[in-house]
Amino acid sequence: MIMENTKITLVLLPGLNGTAGLFDPLLSIASDKFALLVIDYPVDEIKSYAELTETVREKIRCIDGDFVLVGESFSGPIAIFLSANNLPGHIGTILVATFASGPYWSIARFLPWTWIYRLARPLYALRIKLSNGNNASLLKAASVEMQKVKPEVLAARTRAALAVDARAALAQIKIPLVYFRARYDFVVPVWNLKKITAIKPDTKVVSFNCQHFLLQSVPQAAWQAIDDFVREIRA
Repeated sequence: MIMENTKITLVLLPGLNGTAGLFDPLLSIASDKFALLVIDYPVDEIKSYAELTETVREKIRCIDGDFVLVGESFSGPIAIFLSANNLPGHIGTILVATFASGPYWSIARFLPWTWIYRLARPLYALRIKLSNGNNASLLKAASVEMQKVKPEVLAARTRAALAVDARAALAQIKIPLVYFRARYDFVVPVWNLKKITAIKPDTKVVSFNCQHFLLQSVPQAAWQAIDDFVREIRA
């Protein structure tokens, strides 16, 4: 049983960009009742899912006490792989707008992703000009983070995401699992959630009225759902 005065660590695993910057909206309202460990991935080095999973495993070994993994988008499979390993102190996992196996048809692996990401930079600039308010701010933040990463690295991560299969690991998870679903997510469509609940029907699902960048679009609601999940574990 977890003692009430134990400070649980939230381990935040980023989306495709692999950088910590897009967590800023969530971190700005984070409660000090949690310890926070934000993981980032190399911006100029191609690493496989297996290598990134091992990188995260090494970093969480420094945690003194219990922790909860938060796997956003691209990092969902990493959170799943680690959750199947019964790591000491690992008491729960939050999957955010993510997938257990390739989110689209596998043929998408063969698209010219390096060129697509090179072209994405001016496209982001155009979308920002055509947007306003919070949407423009979010697009600008996403653009800044994406531009920190080499197009070749983003392309390799995209191909890895399209080919990954963490379903066997998902079936082995015994700790509490919750999925944060963005109702208007066109990046990771709803059938990815259905594939997860088909394997783990006891997965709790929390839905939010937003698009794919869930933690960035509705940080207050997301933080409340994180707090609720941890309180349920404590109970």
